[in-house]
Amino acid sequence: MSLDLWPAGFAPPRTPMPASVRLSRFYRHLFLWVLQGWLAMFYIGAALAKLSQPLDTLSYLLVWPARVDPVLVQAIGWGELAMAIAVLSPLASWRTFRPLLLAAAAALLAEAVVMTVFHALEMQWSLAVANLLLAAMALTVLTGRRPAAERTDHRA
Repeated sequence: MSLDLWPAGFAPPRTPMPASVRLSRFYRHLFLWVLQGWLAMFYIGAALAKLSQPLDTLSYLLVWPARVDPVLVQAIGWGELAMAIAVLSPLASWRTFRPLLLAAAAALLAEAVVMTVFHALEMQWSLAVANLLLAAMALTVLTGRRPAAERTDHRA
């Protein structure tokens, strides 16, 4: 005869987590939100520049807008704006918008890698390094925000 103190459908409380683990998770969570904020600020600024500045001004600041169709520059600007907003979307609802955050981080990572290669081929080293840093930030957010079941170290 066993004493089952928990009604059907309810689980006993989990073992309390040590304070050091909770603090470590808190700092990791805070660090990822800071990175997400930086990514969003950068890409919102870049998007607004692409959407509001004349093509002559963009061509003076960057090389590639002069080589592509202005519609493509506008489309990239709208895409960057959407991805920047999606990176911050979990602020509204973590459960609902976490997949959107992961998709946006993956898209920002892909864009940053492509632009890193482009700027390196053009020998624009400062822009290549800036895009490499953006890629590193997006990769950190992408790997840090994956569901716990996909991680090898089983962090939550």
